[in-house]
Amino acid sequence: MEIFGWAAALCSLFAFYSKTMIPLRMAVIAANAFAIIFSTYNHNIPNLIGSAILLPLNILRLREMQRLTSDVKRAHTRGELDFDWLQPFMQALEVKAGETIFEKGDKADSAYVVADGQVSLPDLGVILGPGSLFGEMGLFSSTGKRMSSARAIADVRIYRITYDDFEQLYYQNPQFGLYLVRLMVRRMETNLARMSGQRRPAPGAEPGSVV
Repeated sequence: MEIFGWAAALCSLFAFYSKTMIPLRMAVIAANAFAIIFSTYNHNIPNLIGSAILLPLNILRLREMQRLTSDVKRAHTRGELDFDWLQPFMQALEVKAGETIFEKGDKADSAYVVADGQVSLPDLGVILGPGSLFGEMGLFSSTGKRMSSARAIADVRIYRITYDDFEQLYYQNPQFGLYLVRLMVRRMETNLARMSGQRRPAPGAEPGSVV
């Protein structure tokens, strides 16, 4: 039975040194399982209860991150720019018709997704509908400033994710960050084609923004 105790300790040590969230969660799940076996044999009730509580929670978190990565990958592969998978990590906001979401030149600290209604980017001559991502390019801009204003044409519901939260998701799972950046690039290409009067032959592509 000491083998299970050492295995739990080694898995915990691996989790401590893991740099990404999915391997960390896997190691912690293994550590919890080994700890349950070891604690049951040694009648260590406090450790048994703690590990039994943490095991399903860590499994749940692992599944959430795996599902997020899978959804982003599927969206990129199919050319579907549907950001429903990101909503659990975003804050829902209601904006009245005519209200400004942000102004050109403002500090960029968040990205948004249109859930309902329409948003105008007057400086770019773009109108965004449901499912459109906007405000993401400030994360990659050297100035960190908005390139266009954003205003609600009618009452809209949008989702907001801060760049800090985005970075946390990226560091937890770099694969998620890679797929998300690819989706952003697809939207930028769509905007560039629109602004140059070209048609981009990408089936299923939705309009986005470069603000």
